[in-house]
Amino acid sequence: MLNSTQHEQHHKAAIEPIAASPTLFSICYTPRPGSPLALFGRSWFGRANDGTAFQAFSSSGIRSDAPSGISRTPGRYFGLHAPFFASSSLRAGMRLEEIRTHLESFAAHRKPIETGPLTLARVRRSLVLQPAEPQPELNWLALQCFNAFDGYAAATAISEDEHQHLSPHQRLLLKSFGQPNVMSEYRFSLGLTGPLEDNQLERVSHALRPLIEPFCTEGVCVDGLSFIGSPNDKACDEAPGRSPRSPLRLLGRFALGG
Repeated sequence: MLNSTQHEQHHKAAIEPIAASPTLFSICYTPRPGSPLALFGRSWFGRANDGTAFQAFSSSGIRSDAPSGISRTPGRYFGLHAPFFASSSLRAGMRLEEIRTHLESFAAHRKPIETGPLTLARVRRSLVLQPAEPQPELNWLALQCFNAFDGYAAATAISEDEHQHLSPHQRLLLKSFGQPNVMSEYRFSLGLTGPLEDNQLERVSHALRPLIEPFCTEGVCVDGLSFIGSPNDKACDEAPGRSPRSPLRLLGRFALGG
């Protein structure tokens, strides 16, 4: 049986090469392959973080009549993950290989972080898992990620009409840094659904609670950073086992080893 370090190295070796025409990248926490949290995410979303399709909602009691806000989440958000650097367009002249090399070194010099107990929370119309108590170490890691990798991201056009839900402070951050949930506004969150109606939120919360109880009680260890990219490649989007709406791919997962 592989130990955790060997498992991580084996998984990295199996990752496919980066495509030549990427359009987006992000840096996230995704559960270590084979861990209880990864198995939960695979069952809940019907998809592993590497894009492999499985039977959706197999343990949730929802199955085929699941609210549509859940079923489109895997295609849109790449399965179970918590962002540290939000999805951004690659700046002209930059290469994903540079980011991957930088991230590998960055992760090697940082320590794993325990989240502490988690709680099921509502963020606007979606459900997420968040630490029950503030974790400054996670916020600091997110700020370090932003400082280290923002230079690879292209500037984005900002339309205030699309961000009516943001607070004045978040709008200032969006205008200044291109992202509203950075610095003091960052919250570590494992997204579990897309937007749902009120009656759906109650129903899905009820289905989720017994499944997430072990993670809520014990928390999870943020033990690696994942590099996720979106190749501009129709052949990739149409490959077996990949949804046409889910072009995002895992381009590397690097253990925190500081």
